[in-house]
Amino acid sequence: MATGALTPRQLSALRSRVLSLYFSIVIVGFVAIAVLLLYVLQLGSLVGPGTEESLGLAISLMFLVGALLVHVMDRTYREWPLGRRVHPAAPPPVTDLSVALALQVAVIVAAVLLCAYIIAGLVS
Repeated sequence: MATGALTPRQLSALRSRVLSLYFSIVIVGFVAIAVLLLYVLQLGSLVGPGTEESLGLAISLMFLVGALLVHVMDRTYREWPLGRRVHPAAPPPVTDLSVALALQVAVIVAAVLLCAYIIAGLVS
């Protein structure tokens, strides 16, 4: 199927689908990184019995998840019905509102991490 045979609406829907797939793969990667971070924080000191091996296994599983995500992205890109002619939709331009939203998210994440650090210090 050639791209000329598609209506602009169909082409836009396909581009949106590709962008959604890539976004979901990035989210899965971030979730896996967060799980590894929580696991490392739960391990505590790396001098206990078996913790080095346990951390090594967790990191190797993270590499496996990363390889799986890269494989899924590569196969999707190669086997997409329209081939390499379909590209994801261009992201919107950077505006003052988007910068303010990014800063808000960064401040909230920093505040949550700081609170978690303080609570973890009080508990232990």
